[in-house]
Amino acid sequence: MVAAACERCRMTHFEDPMQYTVDIKDNSAKIKITGRLTFKFHREYKEFLDELLKNKVGSYEFDLSGVEFIDSAGLGMLLIAKQKAQVFNAAVVLQRPPENVRRMLEVAKFDKIFTIQS
Repeated sequence: MVAAACERCRMTHFEDPMQYTVDIKDNSAKIKITGRLTFKFHREYKEFLDELLKNKVGSYEFDLSGVEFIDSAGLGMLLIAKQKAQVFNAAVVLQRPPENVRRMLEVAKFDKIFTIQS
């Protein structure tokens, strides 16, 4: 039993951090997120989002192809991006989610809230 708990701690401790790159051109911000979009990284995401939204563009395109896992907090982070972008009428588009992430988006009915592109 102890070994299982230690293994779980090790897996959590060495969890790949969320990483991102941003490319802003014309009236669009392309954001590529890799790693895990989870509660563990919500503070980093909030700081990133606050900086990103200082660039008021017409659309924010989140490339999720490198996201390994998303939890309910990660879904909430995407909702926050949409809510904040709507203040200045900007679109938020989710692009290329892997199958496991796409399933989470669909279960949460994000396909009704966001434009999701394959």
